[in-house]
Amino acid sequence: MEGNAAAMPELDNVTHRWIDVRGIRMHIAEAGSGEPLILLHGFPQHWWEWHGVIPLVAGHYRVIAPDQRGFGWSDVPRRGYTAGSLVADIVELMAKLGITRARFLTHDWGSIVGQLLAMQRPDLVEALIVTGAPDVHIRPNVKLVPVLPKLWHVFVLAVPVVGARIQRNKKMMRHLFTAFEPAGGVSGKDVELYSSSAARPETARAGSAVYRGTILPAFMKIIFDVYGKRAFTVPTLAVIGAREPSATLQQMGHRRGRGGNITTEIVPDEGHFIVDHRPDLVAGKALEFFAHAGSQKPAEGQPPDAFA
Repeated sequence: MEGNAAAMPELDNVTHRWIDVRGIRMHIAEAGSGEPLILLHGFPQHWWEWHGVIPLVAGHYRVIAPDQRGFGWSDVPRRGYTAGSLVADIVELMAKLGITRARFLTHDWGSIVGQLLAMQRPDLVEALIVTGAPDVHIRPNVKLVPVLPKLWHVFVLAVPVVGARIQRNKKMMRHLFTAFEPAGGVSGKDVELYSSSAARPETARAGSAVYRGTILPAFMKIIFDVYGKRAFTVPTLAVIGAREPSATLQQMGHRRGRGGNITTEIVPDEGHFIVDHRPDLVAGKALEFFAHAGSQKPAEGQPPDAFA
């Protein structure tokens, strides 16, 4: 269950601590002061995904970048990787930190967690930015069909044993980091940092469990328009690189009247790892969006069992 024993990468003016959250020790990186901004990383990353963003937003917000369950320097339990459990982790983390409401900047499966949190507990979410994933309220159409082969990893990484083995294969991991990226997308040093962490046996199992318990089920619910039938009230900005499959998904649109406060920006010539490649762009859009979004009356949430 122990977290990463590797040396913690250093970033100026960032402090680290561990919080007891639902039976695990969750690592968080913190910087800045003011209203809270929570950063949720994607696969196969950890808090370091935000190292280019944190210095640009910490002058405006109290920034909290957790290593979610099973990743980075947080504990790696064998269970707890369903969507409902991961959302509950963030709810309890906020409570432990004394945060009653926050802005969220998210990526990849962190975007799934952020959106499900916003549906279940909109009282906790002032505003939300989604990157590296579509918003879950899209209405699928025939454009989905040619995209499916590009998303093979969503299905394969969810397979027990097989998914973990792929994460320990450096060639396959390099492919995942470059498949939809422009030149110079993610630095070789950072690819090595993320891949080495993901290759640890316990983290590889956790990564596969996240695909099995959260990412694949969420994707299937998107395909069958489960989320799209639900109203969504939290102000949300989806920033998607044009090179990645999520761009096609995001442009499918929403059911009439169900798009809520969702705004979409497709960024030309950017890929899935837009946070790593263009932290300046992501931070700039975050500061602009968060300055104007939110401050609405909290809406009522939806039953937790809808997200399990």
